[in-house]
Amino acid sequence: MFRVVLLLLWLLSLSIDLVTAQSVSARSQDYLFITNVADVRALWVNPAGLALVPEASIIGELTFERLDGDLRVEQYAIGLNSRGVSLGYQRSRLVGEKPLGILSSGFGFPFRGGSIGVALSRYQQDSTQSYGADFGLIYVPSVAVQLGLVVRHLGRPTVRGADLPVTTIGAAQMTLSVMQLTWETAAAERLEPDSSGFDFTHRAGVRLALLKQLPVVLIGAVDLGSNVRIDRLNLGFSIGGTRQLTSIGSAVQRNNAPVFEHFSATFVAVQPLSRRSF
Repeated sequence: MFRVVLLLLWLLSLSIDLVTAQSVSARSQDYLFITNVADVRALWVNPAGLALVPEASIIGELTFERLDGDLRVEQYAIGLNSRGVSLGYQRSRLVGEKPLGILSSGFGFPFRGGSIGVALSRYQQDSTQSYGADFGLIYVPSVAVQLGLVVRHLGRPTVRGADLPVTTIGAAQMTLSVMQLTWETAAAERLEPDSSGFDFTHRAGVRLALLKQLPVVLIGAVDLGSNVRIDRLNLGFSIGGTRQLTSIGSAVQRNNAPVFEHFSATFVAVQPLSRRSF
């Protein structure tokens, strides 16, 4: 099965056909899905995950960009979560522009079979400030299936001189033994005066657990356009359990070949907690 997964990811990398612009979204959104996040990273991916399991966690994350043959720090993020109450800060260093800082706080609430959550963010670039909110839901109908829903950018915060569109995301995840498969579809509203409706994009992901003694997980995620052609390929691995290191590389097309231009290293420490009884 391991060889089949590697062959599939290699074939996908051959079909990347779009060069993506520099992103200001959280790096965790590139390799995690709204259904499979249950620690502090849920603050940026799906705030419902902050309360999916009782835990306390912290994160430190660095993302690098290859630019003109050199590596530069593109983004960094720090954050913490405890029993569904979270605080985090993300800073993106934009080429030719002022840095963008995003301060976020999140709150998650569990219920039987799932959780809900909300994240409130302040965006600041130079002297420009704006505010936005994300709402999230995770529902677990069975051990093997998880469903997720997120609405992002409520309030349409301003980033790089433009309003971010309200985006609704739905996802389904299935766990098969040591493999986890996820599909995600997003609908972003069109904000142009002469256009209406929604722009649809999709994501697909796989996580493959290799070892039990020292947990190692291979991670693959592809971003798909509305025509289901691959825009971006994300490959990497995570190692560790309650102390976890994740490394991800992201490829776009340059000169008709996939080139890895973005790299990240993420450390997450998790302390499991018992559920409170009321």
